[in-house]
Amino acid sequence: MSSSEITPEKYRHDLEVVRNTGAQVIKDFGMFGVDISFSGNPETAYRELLHQTEPALAKLYNDNRTSFMALLYRIDVSEKKVNELIGIEKKPAFFAKLAEVVVEREFMKVLIRKLFSA
Repeated sequence: MSSSEITPEKYRHDLEVVRNTGAQVIKDFGMFGVDISFSGNPETAYRELLHQTEPALAKLYNDNRTSFMALLYRIDVSEKKVNELIGIEKKPAFFAKLAEVVVEREFMKVLIRKLFSA
């Protein structure tokens, strides 16, 4: 199975994937001094993580651009993608959209590890 054949929707409510995604977000943001908490509830996971990552990204962007870019590099969000979002989004919408990209990327990393580590 190639990564292009993965259907993420099938795993959106998989408790293991949801919890591991939360743990991955907590770990990656924590490396840059940002505390993220997560209940582990698969029904609210996506909103919960977005609600916390959006202001965290904005704060890092405004306070420490180097850490902001290092975090995105660690998560594997390309500078090209960030520049695309900056070009098409106004600042408040930029951070909301970037938070979506970040959480989705973290989810995909967890899912790929799950599917290819067996």
